[in-house]
Amino acid sequence: MKHFGKTLTFISLAVLLLLISAGSASGKILFNDTLLEGDGFQINNYVIDVAEVFSEHGAATIYVFEGESATPTHDKFVSVGSSFKFTVEGEDVEVTLISIHSGIALRAKLLITVTDGSFINSKTLGEVKGGHKNAVFPKTPVLEITKTVDADSIMVGDVINVKVSVTNSGDGDAEKVLFSDPTSAKFVLQQTLISPSGQTVIKKGETRLIYAYSLKATEPGTFVLNPTTAIYSNSIGDDLPQASSNTPTIIVEDSSKKANLDVTLVVDKYTVDRRGNLQGTIRIKNIGESSASAVTVNLAVPTGLKYSGGDSAIEIISGVPTIYLESFGVQQEKEISFNLKAMDEGTYTLSTQNSYRFSDGINPTSQVASSTSVTNAIYVKKGKYDHLLEQPVYVYLAPLLVIGAVAGWLFYRHRQYKF
Repeated sequence: MKHFGKTLTFISLAVLLLLISAGSASGKILFNDTLLEGDGFQINNYVIDVAEVFSEHGAATIYVFEGESATPTHDKFVSVGSSFKFTVEGEDVEVTLISIHSGIALRAKLLITVTDGSFINSKTLGEVKGGHKNAVFPKTPVLEITKTVDADSIMVGDVINVKVSVTNSGDGDAEKVLFSDPTSAKFVLQQTLISPSGQTVIKKGETRLIYAYSLKATEPGTFVLNPTTAIYSNSIGDDLPQASSNTPTIIVEDSSKKANLDVTLVVDKYTVDRRGNLQGTIRIKNIGESSASAVTVNLAVPTGLKYSGGDSAIEIISGVPTIYLESFGVQQEKEISFNLKAMDEGTYTLSTQNSYRFSDGINPTSQVASSTSVTNAIYVKKGKYDHLLEQPVYVYLAPLLVIGAVAGWLFYRHRQYKF
């Protein structure tokens, strides 16, 4: 009988070694050690509790809990050498009771293996003193960020008020939350009323105003505000996907008051004989909404035409006929006349280069505008007696010599008869 007992013990050990070997070969070993009665082992959102140890029966009751549920999903009475399986996130977890240990505290040695451990979060893997009731389960916070503006259609220079709020709609606190809210292009930050400072915690179910500020529009156009973003983690330090707000669209219309000088250039005729005269007129009118200053009009006279004078408003500066007006009001008009002489045959155009300054009521410095005015083509043709100048010199000298000779002979004869 003693020999049979030893044989049975040997066979049990051999079977146990085979089980251990088989468990090791079938997947990854997560745990191969003893747990006190009442302690547990956590795998992600599951806890394997050694509920009771029966040393006299060589068995133990093992519970498997999912999350914070007080009711086990698995309630197993397991004998030494026996095992059972359950599934975690699609992977098989096998629990084998290796041995029972009695003494001051009852203990059970467990072998826990998994077919593939890639799904396991190392932050929620390991022994849990006191079992399931003391386990910490990861929760998933979800941050929803909302950006609102008090107007979506404004004028250049107007100010809009922006508010950004966040709501945690998940089942856990969001920790190490860090917000970012870059100012959008074409807007200038005017005033900040509320702004987060560093990392913060957004509790489960909490709604909080995180930004309140005003922006000034600087240019006309249609613009999309940049999103407010947040990076954060859950209670066990897992980084979660970045949260982003909506992006309001703002239409900014042009409200600036600009000077607009209409400069026209005309002449009294566009066909003229060589050596003939032309009279030109420069008309200036401010059709804008703001006064102009430092108005400068430079008259470009082409070769073939010659500037021969004009109104006192025209000065010759560096050889260029120039009009300078220190100021020019809204709807103000002015006509300035000048004279030209046609010097050479050909086709010409007169032009002016115009520039002025104005204040648009938005920018701190005055703005500069420029334009060009051009006449229609001016044709200079031959003068009335130009064909005479085209003959050789002797054509004109021969008659003069004949006339001179005749006049001399008559004078000579006149003196002879006198005496």
